[in-house]
Amino acid sequence: MSKADEVIETIDAGDFTDVDGLIQESLEQDDDQTKFSLAETLLSRGLSVQAKTIYEHLLELYPDEGQILSRLAEIAVSDGDTDQALSYISEIGPDSPSYAENLLVSADIYQSQGMYEVSEQKLLEGVRLYPDEDVFRFAIAELYFDENKFSKALVFYNFLLDDGIDEYSGISIKLRKASSLAGNGQYEEAISEFENLNAIELNEDAQYQLGFLYNQVKDYNKSISTLEQLLEINHDYPTAYVVLADDYLNIKDNQQSFKYAQLGLNINELDEKLYEIAFDAGVSEDADNAIKIIKKGIGTVETPLPLVIRLSDFYITHGQYKNNLDLLADFDTNNNPKLIWNLAKSYFETDDIQKAQENIGLAFEEYKDNIDFLSDMIEILRSSGDSPALKAALQLYLRKNPDNEDMQELLDQMR
Repeated sequence: MSKADEVIETIDAGDFTDVDGLIQESLEQDDDQTKFSLAETLLSRGLSVQAKTIYEHLLELYPDEGQILSRLAEIAVSDGDTDQALSYISEIGPDSPSYAENLLVSADIYQSQGMYEVSEQKLLEGVRLYPDEDVFRFAIAELYFDENKFSKALVFYNFLLDDGIDEYSGISIKLRKASSLAGNGQYEEAISEFENLNAIELNEDAQYQLGFLYNQVKDYNKSISTLEQLLEINHDYPTAYVVLADDYLNIKDNQQSFKYAQLGLNINELDEKLYEIAFDAGVSEDADNAIKIIKKGIGTVETPLPLVIRLSDFYITHGQYKNNLDLLADFDTNNNPKLIWNLAKSYFETDDIQKAQENIGLAFEEYKDNIDFLSDMIEILRSSGDSPALKAALQLYLRKNPDNEDMQELLDQMR
């Protein structure tokens, strides 16, 4: 029995106390092929430290052996020592039988460092030099997929599928193709691919993607059916609630939309979209609760501005001007013309004409082409008694809407 066999037997018995000593004896007594086989076995079992000892010993004997250099590079990568890994890889030239492995390992290293263009070059070289090696086509497709370069990824996924390869390294190529089509904005084609997946391939994430795609092409009933089936399997799939709530809102089933938005917020209270949908659906179902929910969202989400605008618009359209002033009292409106407009209207309706005029002027540049804005501005300027500004506003309004007799009459009165 070789010392290498003793090492493996000792490990299989769960006794690691004498492993290092037995490995040293193997290095002294076993032939080089046996040592290499021992290193391969140890590496496959996750014992990279022990495997590294043997590979380094063999590298002293065979300094140009590409397979040894590749293994040491792999171990260096797993140890986080990319510089050492690249040093090993650089020793493997194009004439080495291990050059293909060199390209794969180096591509992986560069990708881990965020150097995607260099990684891409290595993999494309592999595709060119080793056209029969599916690993390169798969690796470059995955690189493009991870970079959201879906049209390029599709080229190589299609190559694999054309060769009858539906799965690689446990990854469904059909699913990758479907996801790439979706990412590329080819929704109809993506739906067709998703619908042809088998039950195993159509996992939870794939079901969600299919439901989302149905939503994007406005097939809301199919989206609802798909996502409700997903939630029967996994109640804690947060993004499904967003799409479902949106589906029901689009088919004007506000009750169901409001329900799913609230269920989604129970799982993820940071989702701005869920607060928006909950409010939009809830104001007709339970306005007080909908307002309570969106106020919570304003105090919770990272970017509350869209929620503030939504609630402010609600207050304005429902004549709740004091509530709007209270809402905006602690909010910086300086950089948001819509909120400034709403603020001006609220000041006007609560008889603070001076502040109304100040604010409506601040929003003028943004909304000077908006008829509704100009109408509000004219009303405020009439109350303020600022005749020159009122005349200018009326002239601008009539250039955009010359058939308004009331505005024309008001302008005539000023002449």
